[in-house]
Amino acid sequence: MAIPFKEPSPSYRYNSDDEIAALDAHFAARNVPVSEADRLLIATWNIANLGAQKRPPRALPVISHMLSRFDLIAVQEINDNFRTFEKIVRDMDGDFDFVMSDKAGNAERLAFVYRKGKVTLDKLWGEVALNKNEYPRHTVKAHYRQGGVDKVQTFSNLRFEPFDRNPYIGSFRAGELGFVLANVHLYFGAFQNSTSEKKREKYARRVLEIYALARWADRVSSGGNAWDRDILLLGDMNVPNMEKNEATIRALKKFGWSSLDYVSNQTIGVQPTQLSHVGGTNLGNDKTYDQIAFAPTDLRGKVSASGVFDFDNAVFRSKWDSLSEDLTPSKATSLFARYVKFHISDHRPLWVQIRTT
Repeated sequence: MAIPFKEPSPSYRYNSDDEIAALDAHFAARNVPVSEADRLLIATWNIANLGAQKRPPRALPVISHMLSRFDLIAVQEINDNFRTFEKIVRDMDGDFDFVMSDKAGNAERLAFVYRKGKVTLDKLWGEVALNKNEYPRHTVKAHYRQGGVDKVQTFSNLRFEPFDRNPYIGSFRAGELGFVLANVHLYFGAFQNSTSEKKREKYARRVLEIYALARWADRVSSGGNAWDRDILLLGDMNVPNMEKNEATIRALKKFGWSSLDYVSNQTIGVQPTQLSHVGGTNLGNDKTYDQIAFAPTDLRGKVSASGVFDFDNAVFRSKWDSLSEDLTPSKATSLFARYVKFHISDHRPLWVQIRTT
């Protein structure tokens, strides 16, 4: 089951309109585009424990406003009780609607939120549920450090286990484009540099889920019965980083899928009005858990802009000022993150703008 973040003490009171104004200024500072007629803004956002966590009513308009910036959003971590999510969509700025999956692992749902009139639902909908005879085998190498020495543990010919949460597939049309999105929240497990073999085995399972997803997408995209060869894999893939020895990102790219390289994007964080370089989709700014990956088709050539929206560098300014005045920088950062997690999320939205002509 989901483990909701607890409300920090003391409770933080704020005005939703003030936070929304701060977000709008930060959207401009981060060069996040507005919705345009010949462009489509696609985003993915893990809104932590949505429906399981008792956010105060003042938090919901802030979340609604952020979602409203985009045209089509893949949302993860919606609880079986989806009423909070439903209210958030209902209160978005514009004419939006949603479709969602049934609950799966951790009693979570996956959903797509879309701007009506600009995005049209197409005919293909379902989940990625592999037959047992389709379960792939894959060798996973876990890089770790022990006793000051770099080591590698090889898990040979591991067999895939069923997805904890089956990826949710939807087909869409926007302008002249047709495409398929696979919304995912993959198994977390553990990190490859964990101290115990048991934890490294859990890391290997995480890699296997990504490998199975990319293998499935490759077979569908290249097969003769594909509804649309333009497939995007997006969501919380739990990819810790995009370095060469990270088996998760290698598994994603093995079949030709191209992931947004938002960490080395030098256009992010270099303007005087921008607060910091955005290096991750987590609040710690050091993990690339969330991904948008393109099939090896012409669609990847239609990308015109992309980025991470680090809302945590805009909201709750008065809380940050009070914490940073009274605490050391590390303690202030840690406690501030607890407020952000409780009221909004521990993940940042990742977005991409695509030409639709």
